[in-house]
Amino acid sequence: MNEDRIKRGLANSKFLTAVAISALFLSSGNAMAAQTNTDSSLEVTEQLQVQTVSGLVVDASGDPVIGASVVEIGTTNGIITDMDGKFTLNVKPGATLRISFVGYQTQETKASKTMKVVLKEDSEMLSEVVVVGYGVQKKANLTGAVSTVDLSKTMEGRPQQDVAKALQGAVPGLSILNNTGDINSAASMRIRGLGTLSNKEVSNPLIIVDGVPMDDISFLNTQDIESISVLKDAASTSIYGARAAFGVILINTKGAKPKDKITINYSNNFAWDQSTYIPDYPDVPTQLRAGIEAKMNAGEGMPELFGMYFDQMLPYAEAWQRQHGGKSGYREMQPFQSMDNVGDYLLFENGKGLLYADWDVQGIFYNNAAPSQSHNVSIQGTSGKTHYYLSFGYDDKQGIMKIHPDELKKYNASVNLTTNVFDWLQVGARFNYTRKSYQRPDTWQNTYQYLWRWGSFFGPYGTVDGYDFKTIAQQKQAADRKENTDLTRMNTFLKADIIKGLTLNADFTYTIQNMNSGSADYSVFGMNNWGTFDTPSYIVGKSSTGIWRDASRQNNWTLNVYANYTKTFAKKHNVNVMVGANAEETDYIYLYGERSGLFDQNYPELNLANQDGQGLDWKHNDRASAGYFGRINYDYKGIYLLELNGRYDGSSRFPSNDRWAFFPSASIGYRLSEEAYFQPLKNIINNAKLRASFGEIGNEAVGDYRFVELIGQRLNNSSTGYVNWADGNGANANRLTMYNMPDLVSSTLSWERIRTTNLGLDLAFLNNDLNVSFDWFQRETRDMLAPSEVLPNTLGADAPYANAGNLRTRGWELNLNWRHQFNEWTVYANFNISDSKTKVTKWTNDSKMLNTYYSGKTYGDIWGFETERYFEESDFTGQNEDGSWNYKQGIADQSGLEGDNFHYGPGDIKFKDLNGDKKIDGGKGTADDHGDLKVIGNSMPRYEYSFHIGGAWKGIDLDLFFQGVGKRDEWTISSFNFPMMRNADLAIYANQTSYNKVLYNNDWTQVTGYDIRQSNAYPRLYPGNEAGGTISGIANGCHNYYPQSRYLTDMSYLRLKNVTLGYTFPKEWTRKAFIEKARIYFSGSNLFLLHKGSGDLPVDPEINANPSSNSDGSYGTWGRVAPITRTFSFGIQVTL
Repeated sequence: MNEDRIKRGLANSKFLTAVAISALFLSSGNAMAAQTNTDSSLEVTEQLQVQTVSGLVVDASGDPVIGASVVEIGTTNGIITDMDGKFTLNVKPGATLRISFVGYQTQETKASKTMKVVLKEDSEMLSEVVVVGYGVQKKANLTGAVSTVDLSKTMEGRPQQDVAKALQGAVPGLSILNNTGDINSAASMRIRGLGTLSNKEVSNPLIIVDGVPMDDISFLNTQDIESISVLKDAASTSIYGARAAFGVILINTKGAKPKDKITINYSNNFAWDQSTYIPDYPDVPTQLRAGIEAKMNAGEGMPELFGMYFDQMLPYAEAWQRQHGGKSGYREMQPFQSMDNVGDYLLFENGKGLLYADWDVQGIFYNNAAPSQSHNVSIQGTSGKTHYYLSFGYDDKQGIMKIHPDELKKYNASVNLTTNVFDWLQVGARFNYTRKSYQRPDTWQNTYQYLWRWGSFFGPYGTVDGYDFKTIAQQKQAADRKENTDLTRMNTFLKADIIKGLTLNADFTYTIQNMNSGSADYSVFGMNNWGTFDTPSYIVGKSSTGIWRDASRQNNWTLNVYANYTKTFAKKHNVNVMVGANAEETDYIYLYGERSGLFDQNYPELNLANQDGQGLDWKHNDRASAGYFGRINYDYKGIYLLELNGRYDGSSRFPSNDRWAFFPSASIGYRLSEEAYFQPLKNIINNAKLRASFGEIGNEAVGDYRFVELIGQRLNNSSTGYVNWADGNGANANRLTMYNMPDLVSSTLSWERIRTTNLGLDLAFLNNDLNVSFDWFQRETRDMLAPSEVLPNTLGADAPYANAGNLRTRGWELNLNWRHQFNEWTVYANFNISDSKTKVTKWTNDSKMLNTYYSGKTYGDIWGFETERYFEESDFTGQNEDGSWNYKQGIADQSGLEGDNFHYGPGDIKFKDLNGDKKIDGGKGTADDHGDLKVIGNSMPRYEYSFHIGGAWKGIDLDLFFQGVGKRDEWTISSFNFPMMRNADLAIYANQTSYNKVLYNNDWTQVTGYDIRQSNAYPRLYPGNEAGGTISGIANGCHNYYPQSRYLTDMSYLRLKNVTLGYTFPKEWTRKAFIEKARIYFSGSNLFLLHKGSGDLPVDPEINANPSSNSDGSYGTWGRVAPITRTFSFGIQVTL
């Protein structure tokens, strides 16, 4: 970089802008100084209290700084320097002046009659460095696609202690998706979209912490992080080899550095969480009537739940509603007395009864102020030639459930030491320890699922004679499932300056991660609304109790050795060469054991349980990799830039004959703003750089032992069906040891190869206050692993994996960053947005079925019908005895979509006849023959964006952070989306009461008419719509709820992610208490949301868990999870 040119460019090009700004914000100070007072005695006094100061502002080389701001602190009195760097200003005696200019460090100095101020260059502005693979580079010289995270806005002053979740919206191209709001759930991370379809579509970035891979960054203490860089293209990531196929997140933690004195930092945060979106039920009579109508529409008779018939409950529910109104909180329940005092339940002589009270599920189960707290302290200093950094952290967070909540605790400790053994040799060591301790009630059922399954009447969520009913009893009496994970990282390193320009670095890290967890299945005693509830009984008997324990250990070592040589030739040619080697090995062991039938649940131990039903599992995996790498950086006068990277990589995940491969990359840059011809434009465009890169990198994340013919042992127990020797049967037999067929393996299995192309443009305007970056990229994944061919089922084994598919992702990113200082005001705004689309470009054995991968498929496409309207009675000529309807001429026939006892009729969904053949179907369910199906949406997030707005003034700082997704669709069969989705549940929610009605007589035996309105949110009710229909190749849903445009859930949103308001106390106050710096702040997260959803869908748009699951075990996962939370917090930050 030609820094003289930059400095002079800054000075000359910024003068006019500085004059304009000063005219707006500073001239009032001089005007005030010139004002006179009509009171002559006051005028004389003011003149005696003003002195004239004249000065000169220069840079380190003695050149005048033109347009520098000179302000009398504590006032609006100020001026800017002229073309010679000079100024004259009237100030009060003893005043302090603040002198500032973009590109230089701000200085404060006492005013004197004549002054000369020398401004030092702001190295962060002129030579900002960015952490890259095995080193750092000047940001101005970067040629690859690298983004840095602004930690002051991302980590500080926010209650989020999970690093991954805190990175949401931090840089363009980095996608963070939250699966649930569970306090222990991990966010999924991707850089520039999906990268592969193999190995369960794992496209995770490689995370490097202090030079060592780390799988789970939730173990990190956010306050220990010093820098985060995101590497996106092959030119930036290839140096890390095949584990970095889909990007790299580089995290450096704070280390030991020279300090003149001991510095102690303490910070804390106290926070309270509440749910953002929670579903709700309508009143009980509405729930019962809807259930009756749905069942009658299906011809299935009167609905019931565990013997409670809806028509019997309805009059009692109506009376309860009249007598109580609203919803009831947790309390002792009252029995039926009379229709004028119906109480909460009616008990029959057989012990069963009717439940009809309307319970407040939200208020009873969800905490509106779930507490959390965090504390962090660090100590940094120097003793002789040794520098040290010590830190300690503690986090404690409670889940949103009010009854028996879960809790997550995290403990961090770090010790970093660096010693200058000689002037040329530095050695050091790091020790990092983290314990995560998580516990939650180990209930017999998914509490969130059952809270929102059958209705607000069926809990019930009160007590009878002090005994709880099933759901609350299980929640209260559940054992605590405890999971403790200890992560220890021990690192030693050295840095040696061999000769001028040549540096050798080496580091070795050993990591140990131990996990221990376990729980017990306890008996549950209370009132059982699934059976008789006249007296309390065992809801879960003692014979069903059990216990399990599991433990895992993962050991990992990593060695890095690399040398770096820097040289400048003829004052114009700058060369930097780096070569090195890397090796790592991971060993993982897992053990699981269980027994059923606890002898005494006060002593839940494995050896105090019945041996019958005993289970044992053991896993052992290991993996190793190594690589030799190199990088050459060259620039000519900081204008023409070139970078070459290469890595010869080896992985144990491939057969010995194809274990090593070479992956190169190259990037170039052109800083046209430093050319002589560009100088006339520098007043407008202060900096301009073009970038381009191309490279190839391997992907070794294809799963373990793909090239080995593994034989798996098959369980031989009651769940799989006993196979015995001749001397017995069942559990008492000598059972055969059984094995599955060996896996088939392809002899040609090889690396997936990822090629990336990146074109970029970096610009700076407004005296470098506004910076703009734009990138276009393409990533091609070649030779993806996929089943190589279709094999007959009689073979007994799946087809072997082979390199059988290609994938292509194209996209773009835009980042705008503006910052400016107006006197004592500092303001900033930044905005970033990114988008990408992924297509399958090759797929072996391409069947073109819509529910499979095929050439030309856009990943995430959702196929379905286009909804036209609701059927009216006028669309039919009559109804047949079997319940089917005769379509009027010109109306497309939908009978081919019918199943079970369902027939399309008045009030049902009418799909659009897209191919004009007068019938609605899905053709052959292929991309070539899809009938009336079309692509109705895409589940991948598009146009992900975020923006910060903020500023600071006299110690007050404010930051507003917005984040959103411009386009994302979801097809889900969740009950929250559709009334009566499951026949077994008959659930309807408060957002689903607008539907087409079939009118019946009083005893529900005869249809009397229809109430059909095109403005209604839903068609007529029908129970059980979650299964797949008659159309192949599309997602689940049938009857009125085939995948279709009308009910596609819009998951786009704009959210006010965080607001932080802080105040830093004046140093003249804090230093009296021996405090160098003190700040207090208040923060709110997830405060505001714009989200279209699907009607009034009671699910947060950031939820991303199993949208199409419909098996009974996991049914309702989408939305039936711990909700995303809104958080209010405050904290302090103190430096001693």
